[in-house]
This record gives sequence, C-alpha cells and structure tokens, in this order.
Amino acid sequence: MSDTMKLILSLSISGSMLAGFLFLIKPLMKHRFSKSIQYYIWIVVLLRLMIPFSIEGSLMDSIFYGNQTIGSLAASGENMGKSSQEEGSINSFQLLNTANNVASGFFNNDVDHNKYLQYLFNEYVIYIWLIGVVISLAVSLSGYMRYSTYIRTTSKPADEWESRMLRFLMNGRHRVKLLRNSYVTTPMLIGIVKPIIIIPDTDFSDIQLKNILLHELTHLKRYDIGIKWLGVIAGSLHWFNPLMYFIKKEINNACELACDEAVIKRLNTSEKQQYGNTLISVAGGNKKSIGAVRATFSDEKAILKERLVAIMKHNKKPKMVIILSIILFGIVAVSAVALGASKGISSNSAGESSSIIPNEPPQMEINNETGSSPIGNYQIRKLVWNDVQEEGPSFYYIAWHSEPTLLTGLHRPKPGEKFTFQFADALPDKVTLKMAYLTESYDESLLPVISIPLLKTSSGYEFTNPAASLSDIPTTGRVYSITAEWGDNRCEYIFAVDGKFDSYESENTE
Repeated sequence: MSDTMKLILSLSISGSMLAGFLFLIKPLMKHRFSKSIQYYIWIVVLLRLMIPFSIEGSLMDSIFYGNQTIGSLAASGENMGKSSQEEGSINSFQLLNTANNVASGFFNNDVDHNKYLQYLFNEYVIYIWLIGVVISLAVSLSGYMRYSTYIRTTSKPADEWESRMLRFLMNGRHRVKLLRNSYVTTPMLIGIVKPIIIIPDTDFSDIQLKNILLHELTHLKRYDIGIKWLGVIAGSLHWFNPLMYFIKKEINNACELACDEAVIKRLNTSEKQQYGNTLISVAGGNKKSIGAVRATFSDEKAILKERLVAIMKHNKKPKMVIILSIILFGIVAVSAVALGASKGISSNSAGESSSIIPNEPPQMEINNETGSSPIGNYQIRKLVWNDVQEEGPSFYYIAWHSEPTLLTGLHRPKPGEKFTFQFADALPDKVTLKMAYLTESYDESLLPVISIPLLKTSSGYEFTNPAASLSDIPTTGRVYSITAEWGDNRCEYIFAVDGKFDSYESENTE
C-alpha cells in the first residue's frame, strides 16, 4: 500500500479512535462541562482527521510501519539503461506494477489468488479513494453553489430598523449584510469572504431579532463557517469511513450549543427565557438543505430539546469543573499527538538522515534459508559519496564483467525462499532492492528488471526470492542490487545467486 493511503487510513483511524472516546464519555460531560470546551475538543478531532502531524514512534507509525514494507515497484527492463543516479532515486514506496509481477512469475505459487488480489488492490486503491474524494467534494460544492446562488438571488434587503440593529450589535467590528428571504425557514449565516445573514421574510419582534442577530454574529466572530467547511473537507477525505457522518453531525451540534452558551452567558434569567422562546418560534417548518454550508439559528428539531435544556441549565461552572474541562481537553490533545499519523519511521523517511553517517559504506551480511554460510561474495559501488558521483554501467553488466567474478561459488536458493541482510555499523535512511535474471546476454538482461518488496525487521531487512521466469528465454541465475542511502551518500551492493531451480518447474512449487 502506498504511503499516501497509509497516511489517510492512519488519520481516519486515529480520528475515529478519539471520536469513539468522546462518544463514550459524552453522557458524563454533556451538561457538566462548558459547551465551548466540548466544541473545541471536537475541533481537535477534526484537526486529527486532517493534519498529518505526528511524533516519532506514534501509535499509527507503529501500526503501519512496525513491519515496514519497503519497495514494491516492478520496473520494466528499459530502466536498466538509465544512469545509476536515476536508479537510486526510485521512490521505494511506489505502487505495485501488477502486470510486470505477473509476467515475471511472481504469482506462480499464488494458488488461491490472495496475493494477486492484494497487490491489485494496493495498486488501484489510491485511485478509488481519489475518485471518492472528487465526487464527495463535487457534491458538496455544487450543492453549496446552487443553494447560495438561489438564496442570494431570491433575497431582498432587510428593513431599515433591522439593519440599524445589526450595525449597533456589530459595533463597527464586522461587515456583514442582512437580507430577508421568503424561502428560508430559519435565520442563517452563509459565506466566509462576504458573509451574509439571511432571515425569513416574516415579522420579528425587537427581542426576537436581537436574539437572532446575536446568535449569527457569534457564529461569525468564532469563524464557525470555516470550521464547517473543514468538516466538509474532512468528510470528503474520509468518505469511506462511516463514522464520519456521526462525527460531522456531532461537531455541528456542538457548534450550535457552544454558540448558544456564548450568547446567553451575557444574559440574565429573563433574557435567557426570551432567547429560548425565540429558538422555539423559528424552529417550526425547518428543512435542512443538502450541500448548504451555513450556520443557522435553529437547524434540526432533533437537537432543539438539548439546546433548550442547556439554556435552562446554564450557570457559572465551579472551579473544579473548569479544571476538569481543561484536563480533558489536554488529554484529548495529547492523545491526538500520541496517536499520530503514519508518516514512516525516521530511518526510511526521505530527506531525513540516519543518526550515524558512515565514512565508508559499511559491510553487509546476507543470508538465505538453505545457505550454510552468509553470502560473502558481493561488490560495493559508491554511487554518490561525499559529493562525488560515480557514473557506471548497470549492476547486471557489473555482475558479468566483475573481477574477481561475482558468479562463482554461488548459493542456490529456491524461488520463494527467504533472504535476510543487515548492515554492520549504521542503519540506512532508505533501502531499495532490484533483481535481474541472468540470461545469455553479457551486457543487459533479456528479461525485465523487477523491484523486490523489502520487509524491515528489528535486526535488518528481509525479502523473498522471486519465482522462476515464465519466459522462454533461458535463465542461469539472478543478480541483485541493494541500494542504501545515508543522507546524501548512496551506494550499491551487488551479489548473485545460482538459478538451478529456475530450470525445474516441478521444484518451483516445493
């Protein structure tokens, strides 16, 4: 699976874990903690879903990179002719090329097709996700544009006394228009750059209009429309996560409750009752418009009761409750950081350097399952070392023309056999592995070069000896190229193995 999909999945999982925790403790904090604190906590969840901030050793890194798979591109033979610099720059996390793996016989022993289906899914899942993101965003944006255009074109200016009240309440700090519309059933705020408050084209008393405007202006001051748009974007990024529907709904509800609290904390008991009555008076007949990103005075009847109860129960919170609220917010924030996002461990992150950069390429120990001793016959070639770049032939050419030769005393591993290797002194920042079948040509292999997936272990790296080639072109062995990087330094380890088992189809299935 590509790094991008690992990142998206890790954000979705970590955000869902935080949300699940908040849903679990919601009954405990519902009427005890400040509505604003609860709203801000849900904003932390929203940010966790969207921003790939992380720390070294986060939970998501451990889940997605604990057994890190490095390198999964099956390259074509034409890459052999490229410069060593181009070969070393291949991203080790590129998507699998399933077609080339089929051609090379990688799936020969895949009787139940599980491996093939997994590789096929890994290759195309990012495109499926992108299509979902585009569709989700398109639906939201088109719905908003249609609704916004319809509302703006069917609205008319508010009465003069209503506009005067708005200017008085704004006190010159914000510029927002006030419009009336006979097609809306509840007051609302739409727009970020040019915000507009729209009220139903009906008669309101001074008290009702004041409460309505106080509510919508509070949304404006708290940038709630921006938060709602972040929710839309998060919902599109995580369209595959069914929990996102409940998370977005909860954030919207928390937004309205926090807005009510911000308004009524400045009101006396009588004014709070009038505010609640205004809420009830505009709740009737409200219908939610699909795709409309807006902050409303009375959105859904389902939360009307909760808002009224919150208004009636509102009082100054004791110090201990405030302290507990702050502690809870801190726990959620710290948990968000600890969960993290799967950005990859530092030893394999592009652009990051190992804690130890060796002066010279370190020696390696290479072992296979049936070999009684390590493979010691390998050649090290500095590709870029201490700002000196070496241009040279491909690793296949080097194997055929090496002196002393790399093609004597070869191990004879079976297809599917495990190889392990580790570096003596310093763990590289990035490692990639390629293999070419030895054919009758002494200059370039007559078969495609393939990249081999690597599994990072606690002591080094592991990979599987590929299946025999299905081509009619005879093969006599395999030559491997391990490219390792330490900062800007990069070198290549070249070794070969015998291909006896490639010639015996019956033994390939052992």
